[in-house]
Amino acid sequence: MLVGTSKYTNHTKEDIEKYLQVVKNSINADKFVVCTTQKNDKNRKFIEDYKLNKNKQKQMLLQLEVNDFCYSADNYNNPQERLYFFCREYELNNWGTIEKVEVYIKIVRKQDDLIVVISFHKPEKNIKKLFI
Repeated sequence: MLVGTSKYTNHTKEDIEKYLQVVKNSINADKFVVCTTQKNDKNRKFIEDYKLNKNKQKQMLLQLEVNDFCYSADNYNNPQERLYFFCREYELNNWGTIEKVEVYIKIVRKQDDLIVVISFHKPEKNIKKLFI
């Protein structure tokens, strides 16, 4: 984590349930985007490797649960925003082979409840879930 950001693990299950409800309402309304710019090349590659079209991405995000939550942190690019980190295992099709894959998901809720998925790929290091 970069200097100037703080990591938060003082959330209650109720806090995260409320947050996920807002997130899922936006996703159900198709007010979400998974970043696939050059900066987010890991996301693009992961989406290509597992053939995750927009519908599959939506389905995966809607499966997030409170127990998948890890922590939140300040967004160093925009100090008014808080990033939420999740990790969940999915069964995904890797070109004909079904695999159990852990997926690291970093979300930020923008104005007008647009959900931006900044990270959507395999974790690069071990990540601890807060409520497990």
